[in-house]
Amino acid sequence: MKRERFCLALALCLYLGNVQFGHSQNAFELAEEALQYGNYEQAIHYLNKTPPTGKRLVRLGFAYSQLGRYTEATRVYQEALRLARRDAFGKQTHVVKAQANIGLGYITYQQGMFDDAIQFYSNVVEQDTVGVSKALHNLGRIYSGRGEIAKAITSQQQALNRDPNFADAHYQLGVLHSRNRNWQTAITAFQKSLALSPTMSNLHYQLARCYRQIGDGPNAEASMARFRSLKKIATDIQKHIEAVFVANADNKVAALVQLANTYLKYERYDEAAREFQRILTYSTSDIDTAHISADFGRIALEHGDVPQAIAHYKRAVQLGLKTTETYHHLGIAYMQKRAAQHAIKQFKHALVLNSDHAESHLMLGTLYTTDGKFKDAEKHYLRAIELKPEMASAHHGLAYLYGQHNRNMEKAIALACKATELSSKSASYYNTLSWLCYKDRQYDEAEAAALKAIELAPDNPTYQEGLKEIRQQRK
Repeated sequence: MKRERFCLALALCLYLGNVQFGHSQNAFELAEEALQYGNYEQAIHYLNKTPPTGKRLVRLGFAYSQLGRYTEATRVYQEALRLARRDAFGKQTHVVKAQANIGLGYITYQQGMFDDAIQFYSNVVEQDTVGVSKALHNLGRIYSGRGEIAKAITSQQQALNRDPNFADAHYQLGVLHSRNRNWQTAITAFQKSLALSPTMSNLHYQLARCYRQIGDGPNAEASMARFRSLKKIATDIQKHIEAVFVANADNKVAALVQLANTYLKYERYDEAAREFQRILTYSTSDIDTAHISADFGRIALEHGDVPQAIAHYKRAVQLGLKTTETYHHLGIAYMQKRAAQHAIKQFKHALVLNSDHAESHLMLGTLYTTDGKFKDAEKHYLRAIELKPEMASAHHGLAYLYGQHNRNMEKAIALACKATELSSKSASYYNTLSWLCYKDRQYDEAEAAALKAIELAPDNPTYQEGLKEIRQQRK
């Protein structure tokens, strides 16, 4: 839901052409944006231009601490606490106190002053308002580092009592139980963390280790394989993050585009959306905005938000991104909206730009099949197969078209067989093959195909009914 709200808000800005984000923001909003992107120097610049509120002080302390400027960060946090003791921030006083103590706890922990860090985090727990679960979690990590495992477990469990969806606390609890060689208890904790944070690579490594200890080889191997995959993804993403960091002003947009598309490749949509927004702070050209609109169209389609997808792709076209891919995906969006004529128009646009775009031929074949236009559907399916002989869906579509119109049944069956060869895990393709064989009175072949469909999708009642009908016909 959070992702959808974010995408919707940004989508509205893009669709209305409001890409000049910074021009309508005050210094504090710009500072918050800079903090979100890790631009701490820039955040400090803007925060120093804002009134001395409690929120401003704790944000400033955070920015200094992330840069390792601990003396300045400590000074700001202590000032926030001094003013909070005088109740200078009204209803926000307890929030400022908690955040300042957590900030000071982080700094003293980084400096190896563990007793001081424990005191600062304990202050938050004693205050018992906000930030308690985070403070307890951090206390648990300190106790763990000291080898005080029982205290660490208690702290992490207390953090989870406050926030059952605290993935890092579940993870740390799993690590602690594994240190005590309580493998099954550790696995349970890791699995809870996994449900909340499935892309945490070290989590899969720890699970593999625990599974191996209890002799569960298959799960150990699966977890280790997932760990390696996620590490590879993290390495790829990190490479692009570093490219953005070192890029000069002329190359910044290109580097950000690469990073955003890398996130998209791995279906990290929140991060991709964040980087696309960053691009707009470096470039206001129509073509950059057009590419971003198209990418947000892709994200919207992934989320099933068809109206937003259409709006984004249309915006991309309006801004000049008149490419085969843009028109094709706009056609897909219209298909999902069940607006067949609009979809056909977009696929035709795509083919004007590239007459060899097999996927657009396939979609037109599908739409014309639905519309009962046999010759048009046949023409586009044949062209799709000519361009991409390995495209199983084109063979299947043409087979279904022939069967629907009782034409070329021998060829239809051959096409359906080819579809199952190219996509052997598709139950629906075997079902179509069974239907065609049944229509052609090849009952043995029909039954064999129906049984294969049922094997792949045993809970599908349609396939069961088809098999029953075939067997009744043979009696």
